[in-house]
Amino acid sequence: MVRLLVTAEGPTLDDLVEEDFGHARYLLIVDPETWTVEVHDNPKKHTDMGHGIQTAENVAKLRPDAVLTGYAGEHGRRKMEELGIRIITDEEGTVRDAVNGYIRRHMRK
Repeated sequence: MVRLLVTAEGPTLDDLVEEDFGHARYLLIVDPETWTVEVHDNPKKHTDMGHGIQTAENVAKLRPDAVLTGYAGEHGRRKMEELGIRIITDEEGTVRDAVNGYIRRHMRK
């Protein structure tokens, strides 16, 4: 089972991918095979400093195989790399669109 974490503006598959990793309102864990969704609030979304690093630490607790987001700053990206979690940026559209794109690019053989 693959666990994808998508930063989102809302709690559903039809909400938009959040543009900013560290300030993401929601962290959605999506299983791309069953399309089940776990919704997690991002407690660091209003943090003034260190939000990318702190969000990365919270993401690690959710144990995703990869993170899909619009943009992640240098500190957040670096922390994700240190934690061994792949982060894929430049995602846009809905959460569903991002997951479908991941399936096309990384899961189909």
